[in-house]
Amino acid sequence: FSHITGYSRQDALGKNPRFLSSGHHPPAFFAEMWQSLLENEQWSGELWNKRQNGEVFAELLTISAVCDSDGKIQNYVALFSDITSMKQQQQQLEHIAHYDPLTNIPNRMLLADRLQHAMTQCKRHGLSLAVAYLDLDGFKEINDSYGHDVGDEVIRVIANCCKQVFRDCDYSFRYGGEEFIVLMPQRDINSALGAVERMLKSVESTTIEASGG
Repeated sequence: FSHITGYSRQDALGKNPRFLSSGHHPPAFFAEMWQSLLENEQWSGELWNKRQNGEVFAELLTISAVCDSDGKIQNYVALFSDITSMKQQQQQLEHIAHYDPLTNIPNRMLLADRLQHAMTQCKRHGLSLAVAYLDLDGFKEINDSYGHDVGDEVIRVIANCCKQVFRDCDYSFRYGGEEFIVLMPQRDINSALGAVERMLKSVESTTIEASGG
């Protein structure tokens, strides 16, 4: 306990376990936990708590009730292990699976999920959804003539322009090698075309500055 949390025996004795709370869980989470303890005398799951130094960590926790001879609950015993590194590795793997390593924008794996979500939201609120497909002409010639490092830089420039021009509620994806897709919820046709034109002008301007340097 002391190794994981940073608290000594003297720090922890007599305290309510809430002193470890990270604030990451809503009251409903703990209400469900206590309901399980009262009904089943046991609860197991993952929990985010806070160490003495303020660092938040993940733990795999099992709480069991200790009953007397009459079956009345007297105490609870909690057994937990630190799974922070495992959770971090899991998050890294999920990021690698769903985000393009070159541009750090979502890849085609996330497209279907985001598209379905955007369609559902727009249909629910009676709004329009614009979808833009962007493809680079002559990209193979860029790689053949100037090398893949220059080609990678062109891809990064386009991704950065997408991030700068489109709104936070828009979604940009690297669909393929030189293909991008942008989802623009709550856009009419004129607004969507205007956004795409601004993005293309931004790409052109950035490319000219880069080649001039």
